Amino acid sequence: MNNKKTQLNSTHGGIRKGAGRPKIAQPKQSISLRLHPEVVGWIDRQDGNRAEVIERLVRAEKDEQLDMFG
Repeated sequence: MNNKKTQLNSTHGGIRKGAGRPKIAQPKQSISLRLHPEVVGWIDRQDGNRAEVIERLVRAEKDEQLDMFG
């Protein structure tokens, strides 16, 4: 029984070997986070989108702790 997808001969991406965006070694992970509206308002007033601002804050805290205990 042949797979119908393997029978397609298209030049528009899809099933051919190497098609699509290459996988990255360590993709970012999605998390859910609940914050007080005051904190969300402050984050929204910063430069960059929410994820960028939160990541900068967490990285800064992580680096500070590594320097302190490191």
